[in-house]
Amino acid sequence: MFIAGASASLRRLIEDQLVATGGLDGYDVALFSTRHFTGSITNRVALFLYRVEVDEARRNVDLPRLAPTAPRRYSLGLELHYLLTVWGKQNAEGEQVMLARCMDILDRHALITGALLDPAYPWEPEDGLRISLSHLSTEDMLRLWDSLEPPYQLSIPYVVRTARLAARERPEPSITDSRTLTFVPAVP
Repeated sequence: MFIAGASASLRRLIEDQLVATGGLDGYDVALFSTRHFTGSITNRVALFLYRVEVDEARRNVDLPRLAPTAPRRYSLGLELHYLLTVWGKQNAEGEQVMLARCMDILDRHALITGALLDPAYPWEPEDGLRISLSHLSTEDMLRLWDSLEPPYQLSIPYVVRTARLAARERPEPSITDSRTLTFVPAVP
């Protein structure tokens, strides 16, 4: 599981569920970075990854061995912080309706596993992304928007746990079966 894989899975989930529950209504679902916050943005559902942190509860995620004799594996667990923002072309009511639909999708699919994970990434069988609303103080939200070009737009913060980096081998501790003690005479 990778950062990009988690983002792609979220974008895909929202888009697929919008289509399945009434359509996109002219909106595009997109992943945003800071360079996308320019000019006139209309009819967009944006997922903006604004912060990545180590998941302190699952810092080193142990992964199953690929075979009984294969080396142990682990990965660094991460928390991904997103802003969900909707820009409409028509009116505030349309934006709010689309925002509510997206929030409902993320609430109903608070755990993304299996076929809901983007197939373009190499997932482990037990991989899953937990999505939950996050807290971002009004001051922090406004400070974040001040750093972007467009004016403030209603946004909802989410956190995705536990995304992880690529698997690494965990070296096996060596087993000692004997010791040799060497006594050296003290030097006067």
